[in-house]
Amino acid sequence: MQGRLAPDRLARTLIYAGIAGFVWFFFFQPSHFGATLSVTAMVGAGMVQYQPKPLVIPLYAFVLAALVLLQFVAQALGIGGEPTAALLGSLLGLGLPYLSYRIRP
Repeated sequence: MQGRLAPDRLARTLIYAGIAGFVWFFFFQPSHFGATLSVTAMVGAGMVQYQPKPLVIPLYAFVLAALVLLQFVAQALGIGGEPTAALLGSLLGLGLPYLSYRIRP
């Protein structure tokens, strides 16, 4: 069971799911909410490397912050931003691997 909950493996799976989700929600079933959720979850999952200890990659942190801020600005300007999807995707991408890291023995 420990191999299945490895945080680096979970993060990698979330990255692949984010890529697949973006392709699905952009080309096959167009949805701004789904595409935003997929991209922010993908970037959030790639932001922290869990080798021996968690290490935050600053470029990914900047990109994730820019994506979330851009969604808030787009909604404020009335051009269709999805800040709820951006925050939810960030929370899932960052939170699930970190939770897996914390509960491992």
